[in-house]
Amino acid sequence: MKYFLFTLLVLVVAVVAIAGFRGQRTTNRPIEIFPDMDHQPKAKSQTESRFFSDGRSDRPPVEGTIPTKVPVENPYKVSGMIQGNWGDGIPFPVTASFMARGKERYEINCAVCHGEAGQGNGITSQYGLAGAANYNTDRLREMPDGYLYNVVVHGKGRMLGLPHIQLEDRWAIVAYMRALQRAGNSRITDVPEAEAQNLLNK
Repeated sequence: MKYFLFTLLVLVVAVVAIAGFRGQRTTNRPIEIFPDMDHQPKAKSQTESRFFSDGRSDRPPVEGTIPTKVPVENPYKVSGMIQGNWGDGIPFPVTASFMARGKERYEINCAVCHGEAGQGNGITSQYGLAGAANYNTDRLREMPDGYLYNVVVHGKGRMLGLPHIQLEDRWAIVAYMRALQRAGNSRITDVPEAEAQNLLNK
C-alpha cells in the first residue's frame, strides 16, 4: 500500500510541476502531446509572406486558368468583358423568377452596405462605414452591365468581392441593381396609366 501511495504522490507532484495548478496563469506555451500539425509551415489567407516578392500569401490564378462549372463558350458570362471592353446586357433570360432571385441575393449580400434601394445608406453607415456606392448616380447608371458584374465578383475600393455567389446569381443581382436604378430615377409618367392611378390614390 505504501508503494502505491508513494507512486501516487510522485505522479501528483509531477503533474503539478508540469501543468501547474488549475486556474494558474502562465506566459509559457502549453505542452502539446498531440499537436495534430497545428504549427506546420503554411500560408494563411490574407496574411503577409516574406517568401513572395510582393509580400502576399494569396497568389493570383495562373494566367489562362479556367474556373470550374462555368460556360467557357461564352466568356462574357464569366468576365463581363467582350473583346477587352465592358459588355452590356444580361446573358440570362430576365424573367420574374430571375428578378426575384436577384432581389433575394441582393438583400442578403449587398443591402447591408448599399441599402435596400441602392442609395448607399445601408445599416453599416450607422456604424461609421461610409462610402458605399449609391447606384442612383449618373455615373453608375451609365456604366455597362459587365462593369457592375465585375464589381460584384471582385469588389472595388473597400468593398470585398463576392466570388462565392453562383454565376447566374451574380447576373441576377446586376439585373436587380438596374431595376433599383430605374425605380430611383423614374417619373409617374413611366408607369402604365392604370398603375399610375393606383399609385396616386395611395
